[in-house]
Amino acid sequence: NVIVVTSGKIDLDNTQTRQMNPASFVTENILTLNDVKTIEDISSIKVASPMTLVPGNIKYQEQESSPIITGVYANGLDAFEIVKINKGKMFKQNCTEKVIVLGNAVKKQLFPDINPIGKEITLGKDHKFTVIGYLTNTTSSASFASEINNLALIPFNTATELNKGNVKIFRIVAKAKSDADVNKTKKQIRKAILNNHDGEEDFTVLTQDDILDVFGQFLNLATALVSAIAAISLIVGGIGIMNIMLVTVTERTREIGLRKAVGATKLAILFQFLIEAIVITLLGGILGLTITFVATQIIANQTDLQPAITWNIILIAVGISMIIGVIFGLWPALRAANKDPIEALRYE
Repeated sequence: NVIVVTSGKIDLDNTQTRQMNPASFVTENILTLNDVKTIEDISSIKVASPMTLVPGNIKYQEQESSPIITGVYANGLDAFEIVKINKGKMFKQNCTEKVIVLGNAVKKQLFPDINPIGKEITLGKDHKFTVIGYLTNTTSSASFASEINNLALIPFNTATELNKGNVKIFRIVAKAKSDADVNKTKKQIRKAILNNHDGEEDFTVLTQDDILDVFGQFLNLATALVSAIAAISLIVGGIGIMNIMLVTVTERTREIGLRKAVGATKLAILFQFLIEAIVITLLGGILGLTITFVATQIIANQTDLQPAITWNIILIAVGISMIIGVIFGLWPALRAANKDPIEALRYE
C-alpha cells in the first residue's frame, strides 16, 4: 500500500518501451508542497512525506561517512514502512532543529563501538547536528529511496534551510490505509496532482507493482546486454578452439594417415577430434563455473547480496560449453576424417 510520486513522466501504459525522460526523472523543481498537502487530504491516504536531498558528507571526530542525506517529514518512516527506529527517537513534525537520524550502516561507520545518541556530528563544512536516533538494519530498499541503511534523515524544514531556502522535492512517498483500494487511490492522486499542475502530466504515480515492472524492464535490458556480451565471448572462444584444432590436425597428419592405414574409419577419426574439442570446451566451462563459485562467495561475504547458483544454471553452462565444442570442433574433425591416408603418410 505504499505509493510513490516521482518527477518526470513514465509511460506505464507502453509495456514495451516504458518511455521516460531521464532528466525530468531526477529533477527537484516539479513536485511541490502543495502536491504533498493535496495527497494528505485524500481520504484513503494514511501518511505522506516529501523527500529532498542535501549534498555533503558527515563526520564524527576522525570518522567520515557519505550517506544519502534526506529531508523528510516526521512521518517519513511510516511512509517507508519497512524500517523502524532502533534506539532513540524520530524528530517531531515541522521540526526546524538540526537533528539527525542515522541509517544502520551510517551508524556503524561513524560510531562502531559507542552509542551515538546525543553525539554531535558535522554535516558538510560547519553544520552541527545532534544524533537523536538510528534505524534498524534492513535488507530491503524503500521505493525509489535508495538503500535505507545508508540514509541519514533530517527534518524537511532543516533540509530546505540548508538548500538556501529552496524547496526541492524529488519524491513524495505516501501510504494508503490498510482497507484502501491502492489502484483507486493511485488514480485519485494522479487526478489531484494533475489539477495542481494545470493539466500537465510531468510526474508519475507508482504503486509497488508499477515499480517492480519498471525495475524489471531495467533488469531485462541489463540481461540482454550481458547476454549479447556473453554470446560474442562464446563466438570468439569458439573460433579460438577451431583454430587450435585445425593446427592440431595439421601437426598430427602423419598420425591420422597411420591410423587410417591400420583400419581406422572416417567416423572414428571424426569422433576422435570432435571429442577432443568437446573436452577442451568442457574444461573451460568447469573452470568458468569454479571462478563463478569463488566470486559469488566473495560477493556474499562482502555485501548484502546473496547470489544463487542453481543446478539448472550449472547444467546450462556445461551444456552450452559442450555445444560450442561440437559446433566449432566439427570442421577440424571433418578435415581430419577426410584426409587421404597415402598423402597423410607422406606428410613431413
